[in-house]
Amino acid sequence: MAGKPKKTATVRSDVRAFPEVVMGNDGKLKVTVASDDMIPALLGMKSQDAAKVVFCSALEALGAGVESAGGMASAMFAELEPVDAVEAMLVAQMTATHMAMTAAAGRMTHQTDVRFRESSEKAMVRLSRLFTYQMDALKKYRRKAQQVVRVERVTVNEGGQAIVGDVVKADGG
Repeated sequence: MAGKPKKTATVRSDVRAFPEVVMGNDGKLKVTVASDDMIPALLGMKSQDAAKVVFCSALEALGAGVESAGGMASAMFAELEPVDAVEAMLVAQMTATHMAMTAAAGRMTHQTDVRFRESSEKAMVRLSRLFTYQMDALKKYRRKAQQVVRVERVTVNEGGQAIVGDVVKADGG
């Protein structure tokens, strides 16, 4: 496992604050927040209770990996900057999917049994495909369903009119 990045004394203004997530000596996960509204602000959510549930579910999705990756899950909310509950839930899902994919990659690398190696490879492929779908869903959601109408060619003779869009007869047909 790679070492933890070194913390520097400089603070950038474009860096979003996020809770510190560590495993305590008692074996319980500890989340340190600067203020009560830190998690809702980080997740772009209005309700403190809902934000806490989404945040905790993102951590729980990591399972046993939460000890080593809990801080990364917290930081992903800062990186992807969700602006509402839907985006926050997608970020939580994307983080869990990414962690599962990298875990499968780790298992695949160390397997000598061909069957287990192939099983891990299949899981990796499915998870990477799922991650791509999740990214596309986030992009599409952030676009707020822009509708584009492209007109290839319209010919309107003198005195005529053109209608661009769906045409529905008055009788509903």
